[in-house]
Amino acid sequence: MGRTIGSRRQKSPSGQPSRAVFWGSLLFLGGMMCLLTLARYSQLPPHLAAGSNDLRIYRETGEAILRGELPYRDFFIEYPPGSLPAFVPPALFSQGTSGYATLFASEMSLVLIVSLVLVALTARNLGGKWAWFAPALSFAAGVVLLYPVALGRYDPVVTLSLALAAFLASSGGRSRLLAAYASLGFGSAAKLVPALATLPLALLGGALRVRKALSGFAVFFATLGLFLVPAYLLGGGRFLESFSYHADRGLQLESLAAAGLLRLGWVDEVVFRFGAWEVEGLGAETLSALSMPVTAALLAVTAAVMYRDHRQHGFEAGRFARYAAALILAFMLGSKVLSPQYLLWLLPLVPLAAGGLWGVGVSGVLLSACWTTTQVFPHNYDALVGLQPAAIDLLVVRNLLLVLLWGLLLVLPRTSSPGAGPGDGA
Repeated sequence: MGRTIGSRRQKSPSGQPSRAVFWGSLLFLGGMMCLLTLARYSQLPPHLAAGSNDLRIYRETGEAILRGELPYRDFFIEYPPGSLPAFVPPALFSQGTSGYATLFASEMSLVLIVSLVLVALTARNLGGKWAWFAPALSFAAGVVLLYPVALGRYDPVVTLSLALAAFLASSGGRSRLLAAYASLGFGSAAKLVPALATLPLALLGGALRVRKALSGFAVFFATLGLFLVPAYLLGGGRFLESFSYHADRGLQLESLAAAGLLRLGWVDEVVFRFGAWEVEGLGAETLSALSMPVTAALLAVTAAVMYRDHRQHGFEAGRFARYAAALILAFMLGSKVLSPQYLLWLLPLVPLAAGGLWGVGVSGVLLSACWTTTQVFPHNYDALVGLQPAAIDLLVVRNLLLVLLWGLLLVLPRTSSPGAGPGDGA
C-alpha cells in the first residue's frame, strides 16, 4: 500500500509541468496567431476591412435587430439564421463603422483561439500528448495566411463548429458523440456546409452505430430546427428567398469552373452581381447550371471512398477529420462559388486528417492553398477582374492545389491515421 501511495505521489508533480508546458505553449501560439493576424488585417485598405460590403451587412443586420426588427420579415438578409448571433454583440457595444469592425475582428479572434485549442486537444486525443504541436501550428499558420478574411467574415463560426465536432468525436462516449451532432447542427444553421460532416460522424459508434447515428441525426436536425423554424415562421417567403438568392447566382470568378474558362480564354467579361464578381462568356451558363450535378458527383465519389474504407477496415475517430475535410472540399470544388473565406472551413480538419509525414504533406498543401488564396484576393484581385494572365495563372494554381488536396485525402494510406481515439468503439 505504501509503495503504491508513494508512486502516485511521484507521478502527480511530473504531470503538472507537462500540462503547464502544453497550455503555456498553446496560449502563446494562440496569442501570436491573433497578434499577427490583427496586425496584418489592420493594414488592409478601408474598402477591404471596415468598409467591406460583408461587414456593412453584418453591422446593419446587428443594428436592425437591436432596434427590434426581425430578420427576413422586416429586412432581407442572404445569410442563414445561425449567422445572426455573431452580428449582434459588436453592434451592441460599438458606434459607427470603424468601431463595429474592430469589435467584430476581436470577436472572431476569440472564436479562432477557441478553435485552435480544440484542434490541439483533438490531436492529443488521437495521437498522444506530444501530437498536438504540428496540427495546432498548421491551424495558426493558416489563419495568419488568410488574414484578409479571417477577421472580416463570420466563417470562423463554422470553423469553431467543425473543430468542436472533431474534438467531441475524438473524446469518446455517447453523450459527446451526440454533442458533436449538435455542434454540426449549429454550424449548418450558420452556413449549411457543416451538414456534410455528419456523414463520417454517422460511421462512428461501434456495434451500436446505426442506433447512435439515428439519435445523432435527430439531435442534428433538432439543433438546426431551433434556428430555421423560427426564421421560417417569422420570415415566411422572404426567408425562403434567402436560399433562392444563392441558387440564382452565376459562376463566381474564383470557382474551379470559372478558372478553367479563364485559362482557356473563353471569358468575355467579368460583372458584379449578387455581391460578387461573376464571369460571362462561352460555357459560363452551362457550367453554372451543371454546378449542382457536378457537386453531387464529387460528393458521391468521396462518400464511396469513405464507405469502402469503413467496410474494409472499420472506422475510428481519427477518420472523421479526414473525410469531413474531403466532403467539404468536394463541395467547394463543384460549387459555382468559391470565396476565399471558405478555406477557413478546412483549417480545423485537414491538419488532423493524418499523422507523420503524410500529415505534414497534406497540411503543407493546405497552407500553400491558403497563401495562394491571399495572393489572389486581395493582392491580385483587380488584375484578375481585368483578366490579366498572371493573375489567372495564380488562381489556376490555387484551385489545382485544392484539387490535389482533395485527391490526397482520398488516397491517404490507413497507416497515416493519427490514431484510433476513444471514440472508435464508443
